[in-house]
Amino acid sequence: MKTILFRALFLGATVSAATAGAQTIGHAAPPVASSESGTSVASARAATPNDSSRSYDAQALRVESRWGSIDIIRGVNGPVVGTVGWFRKFDVEKLVESSPQATTAAHEFKSNNFRGSLIGGLGATTLVAGAILTSNSSSNAASPMLMVVGAGAMLWGGQLLNKGYSALSRSMWWYNRDLARNTIAPSSAGNPSTPRDRAVPAEPKPPVTR
Repeated sequence: MKTILFRALFLGATVSAATAGAQTIGHAAPPVASSESGTSVASARAATPNDSSRSYDAQALRVESRWGSIDIIRGVNGPVVGTVGWFRKFDVEKLVESSPQATTAAHEFKSNNFRGSLIGGLGATTLVAGAILTSNSSSNAASPMLMVVGAGAMLWGGQLLNKGYSALSRSMWWYNRDLARNTIAPSSAGNPSTPRDRAVPAEPKPPVTR
């Protein structure tokens, strides 16, 4: 009797162990993704050179002033592409023609620079003529008036030149802004790592009931 009871207990324990093993196999944990693959992808993205930023740095325009004239320079250490100032003729509109706003500002600069140079030059000539007549002890009452008119014309011409240089600065700003949009923006838009460019999964449609 004891032998039969012992065999029944042994058989029941064996069946329970087999069932537990089967359940463990059926609920096996999913494979853990290796961190090395994520690290390699991140390293590959970090190693990609930003060619668009380099292109912008090489093509952007800036200005530097020097003794009555302004140099337009391309890039950080790039060449001088043009010089503007008193009676200096350089087609800034053609240089920035890729940007409509920059072209408009360049046209304003061209107009003010020409008028300022002309009026300022005539004013300087008139002032010198009045000074010469006054130094010759001339009794002509128009001599002081010539000096006043000449000084006023020089002041007016200086104001026009100042407005022209302000327009030139705006022209460079508009050109560089549009250049950045045309070089940096397309490359960032094509980068799938940015959240706004990631594909959004379509929402599942509800089942149709009949």
